[in-house]
Amino acid sequence: MMPIGLSPRAFRAGAANLAIAVSLFAGGTAFAQDEGSSQEGGIHEIIVTAQFQSQNIQETPLAITAVDAELMEARSQTNVQDVAQRAPSVSFTAGGQGGGAQTAAANIRGIGQSDFQFPNEPGVGIYIDDVYYGISFASAFDLVDLERVEILRGPQGTLSGKNSIGGSIKLFSRKPNDDPDAYVEATVGSFGRLGIKAAGNATLVPDKLYLRLTGVGKYSDGYLKRLDYECVTGNPAPGGSLASAAEDCVIGTEGGQNVLAGRAALRWIVNDRIENNFIADVTRDRSEASPGKAIFLPPINGNDYVTGPEEYTNYATYTGYPGLADQYTNPAISYVNSWGFSNNLEIGLSDTVTLTSITAFRHADGKSSWDGDNSPENVSNNTTIFDHDQFTQELRLSASLSDMFEMTVGGYYYKGDSSIGGRVNVGAAGLDFVSNDPFKQTSKSAFIHGVAHLTDRFNLTAGVRYTDENKTYTFSRTSPLPGVPTDFRVAGLDGLKASFSGDRVDWRIAADYEIVNDIRFYGQISTGFKGGGINPRPYYETQVKPFEQETATSYEAGLKTMLFNRRLRLNAAYYHTDYNNYQGLVSYCPDLTPDPLPQFCSATRNVGDAKIDGFEVEFDAQPVEGLSIDGSVSYTKFDFVSGIEGSGIVPGVTKAPFVPEWKYAIGAQYEIPLEGLGSLTPRVDWTWQSDMESNIPNSIEGFLLGRVESRGLLNARLTFRSQDKDWEVALSATNLTDKFYYANKYDRVSQSGNAYGLPGRPREFAVSVKRNF
Repeated sequence: MMPIGLSPRAFRAGAANLAIAVSLFAGGTAFAQDEGSSQEGGIHEIIVTAQFQSQNIQETPLAITAVDAELMEARSQTNVQDVAQRAPSVSFTAGGQGGGAQTAAANIRGIGQSDFQFPNEPGVGIYIDDVYYGISFASAFDLVDLERVEILRGPQGTLSGKNSIGGSIKLFSRKPNDDPDAYVEATVGSFGRLGIKAAGNATLVPDKLYLRLTGVGKYSDGYLKRLDYECVTGNPAPGGSLASAAEDCVIGTEGGQNVLAGRAALRWIVNDRIENNFIADVTRDRSEASPGKAIFLPPINGNDYVTGPEEYTNYATYTGYPGLADQYTNPAISYVNSWGFSNNLEIGLSDTVTLTSITAFRHADGKSSWDGDNSPENVSNNTTIFDHDQFTQELRLSASLSDMFEMTVGGYYYKGDSSIGGRVNVGAAGLDFVSNDPFKQTSKSAFIHGVAHLTDRFNLTAGVRYTDENKTYTFSRTSPLPGVPTDFRVAGLDGLKASFSGDRVDWRIAADYEIVNDIRFYGQISTGFKGGGINPRPYYETQVKPFEQETATSYEAGLKTMLFNRRLRLNAAYYHTDYNNYQGLVSYCPDLTPDPLPQFCSATRNVGDAKIDGFEVEFDAQPVEGLSIDGSVSYTKFDFVSGIEGSGIVPGVTKAPFVPEWKYAIGAQYEIPLEGLGSLTPRVDWTWQSDMESNIPNSIEGFLLGRVESRGLLNARLTFRSQDKDWEVALSATNLTDKFYYANKYDRVSQSGNAYGLPGRPREFAVSVKRNF
């Protein structure tokens, strides 16, 4: 592998040389193109709104992956995780460690977040119709009736704003109009999969008022079996046998889904200057707990609870035994109730000035359980209860000042009112308590962004944003047993309140130049931050400490090209990031634990600084009519340059969690005409990523159980479309080679003496029938 560790000066020089080389290589092709040529037979334009204006992705000086609804369907992508899997420099994992199956850990270019606790905010902003979603709980959204998904890589401090230090993932739903654009689709598949989704437009007042309704329901059985240990082995285990009436010693499953969701979008075109879009949605998710499998658990009383290395099985009972009088069993669930609305009002104050108001409210609550040892023993057995409300308001004033200058000024307000609680039982540490912690936060910001078109080919872009944040966390720690005192390690926390306040100025400067027709070079420097907070996992009052903001400054250069008469789109980016005040979880903090108290610690702290270097290449090709090929490759080199005592960081050795160095993706499809019948389109997609770590410490002897091995996954789909395109029938297969792999792992040996992982989904087949109207 090629090491990357260049200074910003060397980086800029290398990028300039790369630009010259590509322009020389492709110049003949570019000059041969006709500026007014039609796009028929070539790659279609992709319009994005990353810079507050509708803009061709090839003219936007940012690294963006954009995927429309048709391509998501062709790839059998049903949720955000599926899309992120193919995007360069992006890692996205859902489920695990008490956050629930719908909780996501998103990471872009080595920057993100892995802890579901509310004070540990996302480092990758997720947006639904330009509305920021402020927590990682319930953020693994399904892709239902979307127009497109945009993934913006690199700090978005001036554009997306709040906590988008690594990048942004933006979901845009379809707008209603006078086209019926209706469909009904039914799906059956492996593990008892059943699904139905439907959507359609209705014209309420011609040329004025349109309604679009969308509904979805999906169900599948769990793919990981929970086995009764005594039934399987004949050896007694805590709690005895639970499988007296169970078939094949199976007492339950994990990974099953049971979801109902709906959305209504109302579009009101008041006149030729005013348009209002109101969207409301609701989701009821009654899925099973995330699948977990013991990787390391020392034999207890002679019982070995680690099942076969490539078996989708465990011995989890979700039962705790903190005392003889308090045996309890948590439900093996991951439930979410979510609803919200947004209102986007656009007023054309003149031909060149537009006022946009985006008002939104979102609610999410749920409950998830976590058998952290995946056995009948009482090593770790927790349940978490979530509740979150947020209100956001954004105002933008956009103006075009002649043909040379575009500007947007605006303000943003976020208010979050949340609570997180449940029962924490770490039998390995003899700790058992109930929590119910309120968390309140506000964020206010003002921004300005402008683009100057200095010539027909040369543009300058600049932006700045000021943000002020305030957060308050209140701790609640009580005993789960009536009449039993709260554990001394957490008793002093009950009723304790802590606050964090901080502000930040972010900025961005970019320049782009169309060297020759359809070959554009750009360079930018941008900054971003992730908000600070309060350590949510203290054992003692002295560990209730705030942690500061993470900050990043990124230097990026890239090329965007459309070649061979629009038959090939080839985009590349190369970047260096200075990353400071990394927020990490430490298990050793003697400076926060006064003697003679035991050295228990699980604290979020600013553990060190890092530098990140990497490159990304994406392409779309249509070499001949009917054949489409797309792919990407990325390399991310993350190096810690410092680490505090107890962080587990060894500069030059420790790797950052959830950062695979290499990622590849390639897919191809070919539409075969069937005379008089329609068409048949086979498609295959291959994705691969190198190994990655899931926690710190890592990469040294004794700390390797959190390493997630490299994996390659193959998907395939065969789609028949009738000649009038009213009917579609598709056969799809995911993980076609039936590769056993872990989506994530957790090394808890230093805390509770065990390690476990989340097995990815095995091979699955599905058949869907779609009727378009």
